[in-house]
Amino acid sequence: MEDEIQLSDLQHPTSEVKAVEHSQLPTQSYANSPQDLKSSLAANDSTLTAIPNEVEYPTGIRFTILTISLMLMIFMIALDTTIMATAIPAVTTQFHSISDIGWYTGAYLLPIMALQPSFGKIYSFFSIKYVLLCALLLFETGSLTSALSPNSSIFILGRVVSGVGAAAIFGGGMILISLAVPLHRVALYLSVMSSMYGAAALTGPPIGGLFTSSARLTWRFCFYINLPFGGISVLLMLLAFREPKREKTTLTLKEKIKKMDLTGTTLFISSMVCLFLALQWGGNSIPWSNSKAWGLIVGFGLLLIAFIALQFKLGENATIPPRVFSARSVILAQLIAILLSIGTNTHTFYLAFYFQSAKGLSASASGIRSLPYLLSVTFTELFVGAGVSWTGIYNPFMIIGTAIYIVGCALLCTLQVDTGEGNVIGYQILAGIGFGSSLALCATVLRVNVRDEHIPIAGVLAPFAPMFGGTLAASMGQNIFRRSLVEKLLQSVSPEMALKIVEAGARGGAGVVNEDLKGVVLESYNYAVKRTFWVSAVASGCAFVCTLGLKWKKIEKKRPAAEPAEVVNV
Repeated sequence: MEDEIQLSDLQHPTSEVKAVEHSQLPTQSYANSPQDLKSSLAANDSTLTAIPNEVEYPTGIRFTILTISLMLMIFMIALDTTIMATAIPAVTTQFHSISDIGWYTGAYLLPIMALQPSFGKIYSFFSIKYVLLCALLLFETGSLTSALSPNSSIFILGRVVSGVGAAAIFGGGMILISLAVPLHRVALYLSVMSSMYGAAALTGPPIGGLFTSSARLTWRFCFYINLPFGGISVLLMLLAFREPKREKTTLTLKEKIKKMDLTGTTLFISSMVCLFLALQWGGNSIPWSNSKAWGLIVGFGLLLIAFIALQFKLGENATIPPRVFSARSVILAQLIAILLSIGTNTHTFYLAFYFQSAKGLSASASGIRSLPYLLSVTFTELFVGAGVSWTGIYNPFMIIGTAIYIVGCALLCTLQVDTGEGNVIGYQILAGIGFGSSLALCATVLRVNVRDEHIPIAGVLAPFAPMFGGTLAASMGQNIFRRSLVEKLLQSVSPEMALKIVEAGARGGAGVVNEDLKGVVLESYNYAVKRTFWVSAVASGCAFVCTLGLKWKKIEKKRPAAEPAEVVNV
């Protein structure tokens, strides 16, 4: 109770929703044959026929252009995450909004996560190309809004708009790839696509630090940079993408909208918002004993139960048909992706606070020192993707990878202000290898273990789990970070001074105290970062346990047409 009163006294409330994001490794949905594609695109509406049997995978220059277009889209969305990791401390300083760190992340991830299932339906009823083009336009509009934002509220609004666009881009990208890649090349192609995240992760922090450190460019160019990538992606897609032929449906627009399960979508989005707000506010702006906090938790549970009940009632017409989760490995793969994303989202953003707030480094120096983590993720993904394509087995890579991830997460929890650079680099490499060995393969597990008619749903569920993990990380991370920071500061300074330090922002805290108290500020930030990293350590252990439950299954080059799903016995 004492902590809750102190935190309430120090809270700088905001009524706005904020955004910035963390990245997730892009994930895809694939078709094994033209017939698979036919059943998959028609899965949500019997009046829609997907692709004629004679359609083949694109080849030559068209395949190359299509691949480049998709890679640019993934790079753009990933860059929008990683480039901001080193810029967030500067944003909090300019807007005096350190209490909104979680909103900067969550307001972008929340719409991506919540809208993923809905876009599976939208792409079943409407043109893939034009929905994807509208999504790109929406994403660019959100980026421009954030770049021009005069205050924190407009900044967050832009991130929400970008999140909606990114949700549609993810879903469209998954279905687009299903038109181009056979099943036995899933892991390899997924690794190539994921390498775009790696490329963004490598270039994002240094570029973000460079922009942030520049008096002329500032952090706003972290969003302006999205505009040319989006424009090029649109042009290439218009040149190379051919809309799959479908029989004309007799459904009217009103009937299509009715079949999109808007009630289920509303219930699901509402439940996710309740959960996010509960984790965001609980213990910060309001004590956990407050009726508002418990009301949000209860609301989340009731709304989620109502959504699940509705999905069972609607059956195959549901937003998420219950049969998609009839295989144990599908459930575990989603859970592993959530846990791994919680871990690395936490690392990505709070390593920036460690370097800039605890070590007192510049934004550009912080970005450079984050490269070992990102490099190890990128190269490990490519190696593991090739390994799975060669062996056809993913279980050993995921089990060993999560075990290594546990070690890396535990070591990062031991960071001190004076920890040597060699140790920090080594800890990041271990965590990066573990993460890179595991997360991208979750999408492979999902694709291999679902029925062909559920390919579109699997395609949009694949990025849902990482986004959900990222949203949870944003809420839990900010809650623990801020509480720990205040707790440590109050051991050495008055509540008034603690409030002044917190409101000064991550990069300005040491500048508002006397020289003899600067060490206290640095130690307090270090303590808060370490406490926050325990979220990653716990998540990594849970992910390892889940990998042990995955069904051992060899990926065949040609999938049997009537392969049954593994049913969970309850």
